[in-house]
Amino acid sequence: MTNKAAKTTERIDPEQWFSTRHEYLLYLRHLFAYEFARTLLKPEHTVLEVGSGEGYGSVLLARAAGRVIGLDIDAATVQHAAAKYGSDRVAFQAYDGFRMPFPDSTFDVVVSFQVVEHVTDVLSYLTEIRRVLRPGGLFVLTTPNRLYRLRPGQRPWNRFHLREYDPAGLRTELAVVFPRVDVWGVRASDEVQAIEHARVAWGLRRGPTSALRRAMPEWTRRLVGDVLAPTKKRRAEGKPDFLTRYQLSDYFVIKDQPDHSLDLLAVCSK
Repeated sequence: MTNKAAKTTERIDPEQWFSTRHEYLLYLRHLFAYEFARTLLKPEHTVLEVGSGEGYGSVLLARAAGRVIGLDIDAATVQHAAAKYGSDRVAFQAYDGFRMPFPDSTFDVVVSFQVVEHVTDVLSYLTEIRRVLRPGGLFVLTTPNRLYRLRPGQRPWNRFHLREYDPAGLRTELAVVFPRVDVWGVRASDEVQAIEHARVAWGLRRGPTSALRRAMPEWTRRLVGDVLAPTKKRRAEGKPDFLTRYQLSDYFVIKDQPDHSLDLLAVCSK
């Protein structure tokens, strides 16, 4: 077993991640979702995280809940998370991405952050989450807001995303399965918001480059990343202040006008 999970833009390991400002800000956005979810938890709650990845978020949730199970489709990632973070209150399991290996009404809260945009069968994914939730239970998810990331009708330029949602589209999708749905937004301070918009503008300008990256074999993309890594590291070393300049307090939830948010934040009840 390796000591570290594979580093990608979709699976964050805080111990090996922050070579650039953008990577650190992405981490803070992910961390903010966990901190928000913690405000909804009680010590007696049993929590499921769907798409637990590297595992650090499940541990954060366990600080406010009685027990947390992290579920992921990648067996190697689950093995890594269990070895690094497993305890009597935090466990990790692999599954096939379709049927969750739990009885009906098992969990008080289910969270799934930055996952739905990757899911092939969204209806099955949501139906399974509702099945394992107890009556009155909560489902909390985040996903990128396509309104600031994509042009109308444009496919996602992130090669891992099958789709991205606007607030109305996400609400419609969730309302098929859950009787109550609130769709809010995650925004950032003006400075961080501007940084993120500049990054997205660069992604939009890439156009043909994005298509080429999608067509490249995974080993080729890794090789390109390895070649560029020293340059990224040198750039980060030239701006070491980002680790202290930006904090969780740079992010906040907006309940009105989620169209202007970075991420969509949905809270659903069974």
